[in-house]
Amino acid sequence: MMSKTLVWLLLCLIGAGLGCGRRLVGIVDGGSDGALVPDLPEVCTSEGWCWTHPLPTSDRFVQAFAVGPDDLWLIGASGTIVRFADGVWSAVPSPTSALSAIWASAPNDVWVGGAAGPFHWDGKLWTMVATPASPGGRPVRAIWGCAPNDVWMVGSLALHWDGSQLTYPSMPIEPGTLRAVWGSACNNVWAGALVDTSGAGRIIRWDGASWLDIASQPAEQIAGTGADDIWSLAQGQLFHWPGPGGAMLHSSRTLNLFPVGAAAVGTMDDRQAISIVTRGGATSSPADAPDSVSGLWGRAANDIWGFGALGVAAHWNGTSWTDALPRWALGRDDAVKVTGSSPTDLWAVVGGTLLHRDGEVWRPALTPQDVGGKIYDVWARALDDVWVLGGDALIHRWDGAAWRTEDPPPRGNTTPEMRAIAGTGPDDVWILRGTNSVLHWDGENWISRQPSIERPVDIWAAGPDDVWVVGDDGASHWRNGYWYQARLPIGFGSTPFAAVAGSGAGDVWMLAAGYLLKVSGDEEDVAIVMSSDWRAAGLAPIATGGVWVVFEDGTDASRVYRITSTDPGTFGTAIIGPAGLNDLWLASDGTLWAAGDGGALIRRRPSP
Repeated sequence: MMSKTLVWLLLCLIGAGLGCGRRLVGIVDGGSDGALVPDLPEVCTSEGWCWTHPLPTSDRFVQAFAVGPDDLWLIGASGTIVRFADGVWSAVPSPTSALSAIWASAPNDVWVGGAAGPFHWDGKLWTMVATPASPGGRPVRAIWGCAPNDVWMVGSLALHWDGSQLTYPSMPIEPGTLRAVWGSACNNVWAGALVDTSGAGRIIRWDGASWLDIASQPAEQIAGTGADDIWSLAQGQLFHWPGPGGAMLHSSRTLNLFPVGAAAVGTMDDRQAISIVTRGGATSSPADAPDSVSGLWGRAANDIWGFGALGVAAHWNGTSWTDALPRWALGRDDAVKVTGSSPTDLWAVVGGTLLHRDGEVWRPALTPQDVGGKIYDVWARALDDVWVLGGDALIHRWDGAAWRTEDPPPRGNTTPEMRAIAGTGPDDVWILRGTNSVLHWDGENWISRQPSIERPVDIWAAGPDDVWVVGDDGASHWRNGYWYQARLPIGFGSTPFAAVAGSGAGDVWMLAAGYLLKVSGDEEDVAIVMSSDWRAAGLAPIATGGVWVVFEDGTDASRVYRITSTDPGTFGTAIIGPAGLNDLWLASDGTLWAAGDGGALIRRRPSP
C-alpha cells in the first residue's frame, strides 16, 4: 500500500504549478504512514486570531478574483485573505473581520468590502476609505469597476468611487436591500436587490448618466457578457436578459452564478453540476464541482476556481478538478474542546479524535476507534496526567508514556456514559455520569454523590469540598458534605445551563442560553452579569479572576468578551472571531485558544 507521504509528494510533483511542492515539515503522528504538514502561510484575522488547524484556514471562502494572469485572491467570511501568485500561496493581512466582496484593477489597486465598509489595498497597506454617511451605510456586499477611477459598491446603500472620493448616488431602490452589482462597460452597470422578509426585489441599470428602473424582480447575483446578454439569480431562480426589455426563466435549481472571462457565464445547480454558456449561446458542461465547493469564479472555460467552507479551494483546468490549496487537517469534524496544562501542552477534541500539541504541531493522540467513537471531555492536569472521557463509558488516562483505561463503578453492559470531568489534583477528580450521577475520586476509591439537579451537563471543582454542577434545571453546589441548590435571579425561569468554570472559590462563572452568570462570593447566590439574544458557547476563566466568554449571534462571526471580577458589568468591545466557536481555553502565557466548527483550532496571542 502506498504511504500517505509518497502520495502527497507525487501529488505535489504532478501539481507543482499549484505551489504544493514547496516544503514539507514535521511528521505529525510518528507512524510509518505519517502525514506531513505542508509549508503553508499562517493566516490570521484582523482581530489577531491565527489558525493552527486545519491549515492554512478553516474560514469559509466567499469570493475570488484574479488581479492578473498569475495573481488570484481569495477572501473568507471571517476576513481571511490568501493570494496565489507566481505559483506560491501567501497570506495577506486582513483589514477587517468580515468580508463578502472583492474587485481589483491591478496588484496595487484592490478593493474589498464587508460589514465594516470598503477597504483599499495600495500594494502595501489597507486603508479604510471614508464615506459621507454614518456607519450604518457602510456595509458592502458586492463590488464591480470598469476602471481605477470608476468603481461601484453596493450593500446597505450604493457607493461610487471616482478616483478621489466615495459618493452616494441617487438610486430608485429601497436602502439596505442591494445584493449584487456587475457591468460590461462603464455605461452598462446592473445592480440587484432582495428584501429578505418578503422575497421581493428590484433590478436597476446605470447607463452612464443615471440609474434606470428595469424590473420588480429580486437578484442576489448578476453576471453577463454584454448589454444584450445579462443573467440574474435569486432564491434558486436563474433568469436570462437578452437586454433591458425583459427576462426569461432559465432554471429553478441554480445555486451559483459566476463570470467566466468576458465572453461566458457559468452556473452551478443543486447537484453541483456546472454549465458554461458563451455569448453566442453555446453550452458546455465541465465535471461536477467537488461537494465542498459552494462558490465559483472563472477566467476561462479551462480555468475555473471553486471555493467553500473549511478553506476549500479547487481548480478546474479543463480536464479535471484539483485541490489547489493544499490543506492539512487531522480531522474534519467540528472541534468541540480545547484545553491544556501549559502553553506547550495542549489537547483538543475534533469529532472523536483527540489531538495533542507540544508547542509546534498538532498530532493525533487517540482515534475514534480508541474511545468508542466519541469524546465527551478532557482534563489535563499535567504533562503526565491527562484524563479523557470516551463514548465507550471508559476513562482513558495518559501517564506521560502510555494510555491506560479505567472503568469506575457502577459497571455493566448498560453503564451510562460519562459527560464531564473536573478536578484539582490526582486525589480530587469529579465526573458526571449518566443523567443524575456524580462520581468523586479521592485517590483510593470512587464515591457516588448524587446532586440535587437532574441531567447535569458540566462540573467544576475548586477543591474536594467545593464543587459546582450545572444542568437542565439549574445549578448545585457541594460544600460541607452536602449539595445546595443555587439561588437563581428572580424571573430567570427554567433556562437550561450549559457550562461552569472558575479560578477559585470566590470566582465562579456559568453559562445558560444567552446568559453569563456569576456566583456571589462562595455561597449559592447567582447573578446575571451579561445577557443577550445570542447563544453563549464557551467560557475560559482567568487565573487572576474574571472570564473570557464567547457568544454566537448567527452571523459569520463570533463575539468574544473579557470580563473582570473587579468590574463584571464592564465588557468593552467584543473581539470578533470566526463563526462557530465552541470552546475557549486561556494559557498561562495569555494566549487565548478556541475550538470551532470544521475542526478549527485557533489562537489569539495577548495584545502588547
